[in-house]
Amino acid sequence: MSRRPLRVLHVIEAMDRGGAESLVVEHVRHAGPGVETLVCALNRGGPALEAARAAGARTFVLQGGGRLARIGRLAGLLREEAVTVVNGHNPTGGLAAALAARLAGVRAVLRTEHSHHYAGRHSAAWPVLERVATALTTCVVCVCETVRESHVTRFPRAARRFVTVLNGISAAPALPPREQVRAALGLAPHERVALTVGSLTLQKAQHVLLEAFARVAGEVPGSRLLIAGEGRLRSTLEARREALGLGESVRFLGAREDVADLLVAADVFTLSSRREGLPVTLLEAMRAGRAVAVTRAGGCAEAVTDGVTGALVAMDDAASLGAALGALLTDPERCARMGEAGRERWAREFTAERMVLETERLYAAALAAGGGDR
Repeated sequence: MSRRPLRVLHVIEAMDRGGAESLVVEHVRHAGPGVETLVCALNRGGPALEAARAAGARTFVLQGGGRLARIGRLAGLLREEAVTVVNGHNPTGGLAAALAARLAGVRAVLRTEHSHHYAGRHSAAWPVLERVATALTTCVVCVCETVRESHVTRFPRAARRFVTVLNGISAAPALPPREQVRAALGLAPHERVALTVGSLTLQKAQHVLLEAFARVAGEVPGSRLLIAGEGRLRSTLEARREALGLGESVRFLGAREDVADLLVAADVFTLSSRREGLPVTLLEAMRAGRAVAVTRAGGCAEAVTDGVTGALVAMDDAASLGAALGALLTDPERCARMGEAGRERWAREFTAERMVLETERLYAAALAAGGGDR
């Protein structure tokens, strides 16, 4: 008698743009034989949900009603779809998945943590709720070792439930020629370009990057900084750009769906973040063969080999970040060597296929620990 397909439901708060959302899509794209993937957004859909649907997932949105009502509806969905494994992403998705799974009798319950813990991450009630979610969860998947350590220190008795599975991304799609992308962006052939991608928030600390680039602009003729992303700090950051006298050497591109194209146009990728998990944008830069200059936030130091694939600098240190960017932008040959080393490391360690395979092995272990299929 043949074994029925493994039905995995990913639960997440929303499926807009973002690293966690893109990784859910990777799980759809690279699901192994005999694995059927479903995706449920608790509050709203978005571009990532459309991408998951296009990749073959059945998708659901439980928009409307209170939190308890949505958990009840999620439990109903688990029963109706005969789900065998639930993977809840981040605190909101993880808690809802754990509670709904208990109501529906699903034994294999995982939570994926995409960010390290920090003070004030959630409401005052979250420490209690997190204990409940962890107690109801078979395994907590952490996207890098830094994330795992930040959570395990608060749950030492449950340390064995926390497992690191490094983020991974698919191979890049077919891309246009560099000259074409740069021309569309209005970049001259001689200009040296740094690119950053991320929401315009305090977490990403683009104000530090602007301070750093002010040093670069004065020393590297023809240097440019492209900032892709949107957020509530845009007007503040634009004002800071003008105060620093950076003018058109720094351009805000807004939210973009063509990050892979932007990386084709760039010479260096940079992040000034204060907090990260293991940034998908960093992995995209490595895949694209771009040298990187990033802070040691989160798992960045786990992905970047300092001096080999790029430069690692301290957080909130504009002088060090500016020096790293300047050194890379003035040395194209070094950039090329670092970029190729980064591409090779992505291919060895950070592919979506490897990430999904390791996660699906955890699903099998969780089912075995919980007594198999319902």
